[in-house]
Amino acid sequence: MISREKTLGVMSWLGVLLLVAAFLGPVWKDFSGSVVGPFGGIDAMLQIGLLEWSARHWAHVSQWMNLPIFYPVNGALGFMDSLLGQAWLVQPVRWFFTPTVAAQYNIAYLGSLLLAAAGMATLWLASGGSRWASGIAALAMLGAPYTHAQIGHLNQLPPPFVLFSLAALTAALRRQNAGLSTRQFWWLLAAGLVLQAAWGWYGFAYAVFGVAVLKTAWLMHRFRRKTADTSLLWTIVKKTILPFGATVVCIWLLAQPQLQLGHQYQDFKRTDHEVQQGSADIQHLFNRGVYRSGPSDWVGQGAEEEARYLDRQRQVLHPGWLALALFAVGWWRRGYVPFQRRRFGRSLLVLGFIGLILAFGESVGVPGTENRLALPMGWLRELVPPFKAYRAAWRFSWLMVVALSWWSAVGVEQLVKKYQTGNLRWVAPLLPVVLLFIVSMPAAVPAVKVPLQGILEPPAEIPGSTAFQPGPVLTLPAPALEFDEDRTEALWLTRSLTTGQPVTGGASGWVPPEVRALRSRMLDCEEGREKASVIFAEMRARGIVRAEIALRPNDEKRINFWRDALLAAGAVRQDLWPQVGYEMYWFPTE
Repeated sequence: MISREKTLGVMSWLGVLLLVAAFLGPVWKDFSGSVVGPFGGIDAMLQIGLLEWSARHWAHVSQWMNLPIFYPVNGALGFMDSLLGQAWLVQPVRWFFTPTVAAQYNIAYLGSLLLAAAGMATLWLASGGSRWASGIAALAMLGAPYTHAQIGHLNQLPPPFVLFSLAALTAALRRQNAGLSTRQFWWLLAAGLVLQAAWGWYGFAYAVFGVAVLKTAWLMHRFRRKTADTSLLWTIVKKTILPFGATVVCIWLLAQPQLQLGHQYQDFKRTDHEVQQGSADIQHLFNRGVYRSGPSDWVGQGAEEEARYLDRQRQVLHPGWLALALFAVGWWRRGYVPFQRRRFGRSLLVLGFIGLILAFGESVGVPGTENRLALPMGWLRELVPPFKAYRAAWRFSWLMVVALSWWSAVGVEQLVKKYQTGNLRWVAPLLPVVLLFIVSMPAAVPAVKVPLQGILEPPAEIPGSTAFQPGPVLTLPAPALEFDEDRTEALWLTRSLTTGQPVTGGASGWVPPEVRALRSRMLDCEEGREKASVIFAEMRARGIVRAEIALRPNDEKRINFWRDALLAAGAVRQDLWPQVGYEMYWFPTE
């Protein structure tokens, strides 16, 4: 006879699979042609190109770093997460098949979610949790409002190797307590940290905090109980020095795109104003996110498209009411939890609170004054230079999500133990899982059609013209500011992959000063403060032989301006790589 616990375990893992399927629900009918694209789809459109670029070029480092956008800037890959880890994830598929870029992105998306679920389950098991409840922890983490708020960012889905790293550390520390060999687990921790750095830099920061907090809490406990001395520290140092050294070297290599740009640009950092915009405040504790289903969605009256997210805050700190209730049950009955697990759970909560504090950014306004009070993130930005690159401080709240997910599983575990007998012995433990699954379903997530079909070989000759000359492309119209970048601007990377030619346009997390200056001059042309012919002459002097106009929807005035300016300068329309939504113009040779 199958026990209640096993039944509950199977149901929770079925819930995980169904929830993952729901996240990808909009694209199952067009898996090879569309991707999940919430919030306008700009991040998804950028990251399909990033993933394809890294999958093609990661083995050729110098070429890989020079992303073909923002011409003539070198090393543009350093302006964003490279998706190197996700590229490794899809590499086996590329060996045996020829997936479209949309299918490749969807496979990476699916794999990321499944790995995150497996990582949370592994952390739960490594801390001594029961095998049947591992799916509860995974379901709570994937069903959190935070996860729903990140479904438009492949690099910001729950970072799986943070969880695997913490699981390896936990196993090492527990084995150290038992006097067993730990060396292999320190190497697993090192591998997890390196893989997470390749996966995404936000996640790497989470992992560093997690390792520091859990290890410090373990040492403090040992010294407080007088079961440790300096010899224990020396033993751990001897076991970890080689894995630690290898980790530092690998992280340094992976960070080369960012390190080189940091040397090249003195202002390669986020401003305090940007960090403040991406930080949390108290009101975000009540924000469940725009794509998390609610009562209006359940009755078929939920908002769609832009009405779903316009004028809505992106920062989500809501813990999820059911997860919070299950945490309360777990904490209330913590006395029934074995001591080592209870101590680990408290350490996780400390880690979660640290993440929550960091989520509030570098400073907070002092009521009634114009002054601001520095917060820990502000101190880190001053003392640890890499933290100057983090704009969306609110994402550090994910550490609290991990803590609450772990305690939610404890809560369900304790409910099962409490209701061993009586009329509620089946209803009580099953109800939280059913509710957690129902309220966590995403709603109204849009799919975006991907135009990139694959790279095309440049023609050897243009019909009726001189021999083909490859070269960079001037992209028009251009956004005036970074925050004006949209899906069309993000697609310049995929267009470059199609034509094989670098472009002046693009979207990223940080725009270099050369590109900002060019965009400003283009705006001056459109508003009559500068002549377009002057810019065209400068572009030709730089070796730019073509210009392309992206037919951005609802932008006819600017499109017509640049079309007329190109024709007036003698440019000839010649679509070498015809694609709906683009017009190519060839600059005359002098």
